[in-house]
Amino acid sequence: MVLLVAAAPGVRAQSPQLRVRPGVDVLLTRAGGGLAGLRVGVITHRAATGAGGWPTATLLAVHSPLRVAALFVPEHGFAGDLPAGVLVPHSRGEVPIYSLYGTERRPTREMLADLDALVFDLQDVGTRAYTYISTMALAMQAAREFGKLFVVLDRPNPLGGERVDGPVLDPAFTSFIGIYPIPSVHGMTVGELALLFNQEFGIDARLIVIPMTGWERRMRWEDTGLPWFRPSPNIPSPAAAQLHAVTGMLEGTNLAVGAGAALPFETVSAPWIRGDDLAARLNERKLSGVRFAPIMTGTRAAPGGGVRLILTDTQRFRPATTAVYILSAVRDLHPGRLRFEARWGGHTFDLVWGTDAIRKALNRDESADRIVARWEDGLHRFQATRERYLLYPRGGL
Repeated sequence: MVLLVAAAPGVRAQSPQLRVRPGVDVLLTRAGGGLAGLRVGVITHRAATGAGGWPTATLLAVHSPLRVAALFVPEHGFAGDLPAGVLVPHSRGEVPIYSLYGTERRPTREMLADLDALVFDLQDVGTRAYTYISTMALAMQAAREFGKLFVVLDRPNPLGGERVDGPVLDPAFTSFIGIYPIPSVHGMTVGELALLFNQEFGIDARLIVIPMTGWERRMRWEDTGLPWFRPSPNIPSPAAAQLHAVTGMLEGTNLAVGAGAALPFETVSAPWIRGDDLAARLNERKLSGVRFAPIMTGTRAAPGGGVRLILTDTQRFRPATTAVYILSAVRDLHPGRLRFEARWGGHTFDLVWGTDAIRKALNRDESADRIVARWEDGLHRFQATRERYLLYPRGGL
């Protein structure tokens, strides 16, 4: 049977007069956009919805002239409630549900045998080190290999469409959390990334992108009028996506970032951190769009400390840059305490950053200013390439 999920309350936006219509709504309005009658497999999850909050899986199954013949789900499962790294099982039925985060990471020939096209609609979080855009790239490769059309239903980037930050991935550190050379924060929608991946990295799939209407690059999520549903357990709100873009970059260190807490990714802490000192050091740097408040953690017998990040201007906030300054301040205030965890002969931290240059520079006691300056040339080159694939205006919010 077709997977149907009733609409449920999400995190509501604050500016309903500025309505954005995601690609799925545009497709339905256009009566399938020339795709009517195709047997499709839909790569989607609960967080991908139309403007009214109904899941794309439901909208396409009930209201679309497309014929939904299979569903494909990414990491975290359809509901977005499975923890990171937990494998997602297949589910067989009249309409099979295939996992793209299990023994396979891309659709196989058998999965695609009875399909004319793959339709992709996942709510991404706007950072490279998150598996959904890798899932898209691998599915595009499979579509090309097996002669299937690939359709992307576009939707907003919760980090907006202007900020670009962090090092461009070194191909030597390609992984499922960094599949192509783009920066940590890319400022593109999944539709724009599909166009870039297809052309710049030689996928060469038969690709159609169904753009949104009403979206402008300067928009915050709150400006879109769209509800928010978590794409993974620790991204319960658009604010969590903003914070994940910075503290998620500390994965692979011995710092805690509140994953699993009521407000995930909002804090950075360790048993040996002096929160007052760290907050003061970071606030002295006057980093754009963020300030820091000291926190206490642990117990009276085993106290600890850290900082809470308070976003003051998400347009000016630079997540990867902020992460480097946090790491540098922790290193300088607590010599010898900051550690990078080694696994399977490498460092998770390097995969998250897409390079080992950040870790090595921190270990050489290089300044945050110098580390950030090193990635600027790569960012400028990426931005020049990126311009060719942007679909939406900057706007004037």
